[in-house]
Amino acid sequence: MNISGSLNKYINLEYKKFHEKICQTNYEILGIKIPILRKIVKELLKKYSYQEILNNLNNDYYEHVMMQSLVIANCNVDYKERLKLIDKFLPKIDNWAICDIFCSELKFTKKHKKEFLNYITPYFQNQNEYYQRFAIVIVLDYYINDDYINFILNKILEIKSDYYYVKMAISWCLSICLVKHFDVTKVFFNANKYKFDKWTYNKALQKARESLRISKEKKKILQKMKIK
Repeated sequence: MNISGSLNKYINLEYKKFHEKICQTNYEILGIKIPILRKIVKELLKKYSYQEILNNLNNDYYEHVMMQSLVIANCNVDYKERLKLIDKFLPKIDNWAICDIFCSELKFTKKHKKEFLNYITPYFQNQNEYYQRFAIVIVLDYYINDDYINFILNKILEIKSDYYYVKMAISWCLSICLVKHFDVTKVFFNANKYKFDKWTYNKALQKARESLRISKEKKKILQKMKIK
């Protein structure tokens, strides 16, 4: 199995330059788009075990680490085994892109909501920037619904962080709460307005106002809620 050799023909130098500008990472970026990596991983999983694939990926290149996340999220293993793989992988996340793609691929969450929520809950208070972002993006992707909206709002309020990518994840998550559960989130915002970090709170309102899924009337309400 020569994964590095297979990847070389997909390197796009223009994409490499673009991605290096928007993604700060200690890994070397080759310049290969995510859909291509997904396709390669899908084909590899048809031919090899997930252990064999992971053993042939290294921790030097961004694309290799991204592929590790795709393998872990999509291989055929039981719940406990996947958690073990996630445990080993989380320390490798050092940028928003790998974090967010990994979260979006962990669709097994839909079948294990209660158990996985228990698993990620400690990470809301973890001092590692990307452990925190991981927890926030997971609830953003899979838990903003009637059953969990109040849990999410209260848990997000508890987070105290100066990390930029944590604060951006919080504002993103809160904006989606406003989009999907406007009335509940608005009441919560008004009751806890000054308990939020000012920048994060206002950014959440801004992101919600930029959404095409929010009416003009609601956008006017959100504008008035801004902390000056």
